[in-house]
Amino acid sequence: MTKNKKNGHSFNDKMVKRTVIPAIYLWLMACGAVVGMGIWKPDVVLMNLDGFIALIAIIGGVAAPALQTVLRMWESEQTQEVDNIPTELKHDRDRDAAYKEHTIELEKLQQKHEQTMAKSAQDHNQEMDRIKNSCIDTSKLPKPDSEVLKKKK
Repeated sequence: MTKNKKNGHSFNDKMVKRTVIPAIYLWLMACGAVVGMGIWKPDVVLMNLDGFIALIAIIGGVAAPALQTVLRMWESEQTQEVDNIPTELKHDRDRDAAYKEHTIELEKLQQKHEQTMAKSAQDHNQEMDRIKNSCIDTSKLPKPDSEVLKKKK
């Protein structure tokens, strides 16, 4: 049976908790009461032994088949869960491998991006230095006029 996402209990779990467990507890309490009464007041139990046996048999008539049915359903549920273990483990391994491959690919892309950015920055700096050096070259600068220099003084 599938597990409920909210609380992790299957339909069988809920059914057992609400119907079978109370019947089984009632059966056990009735048996315990008969034994306890037999120890405490053996005369009462011996006089009403047929009634006590009938009480235990009536409750047991409901509890025993219910217990057998629930145990069969629980066993089949557990068998399904055990049968799914190899599939779940394979899925986990495949998922982990895919995650690792994805992480490696992302790291490769990050490194490639960083290298490209570093190369672009280096090319840019070299181009800026070339432009700066070509502008500062004194042979390309205009010669100042002597009149302009005299006006500044």
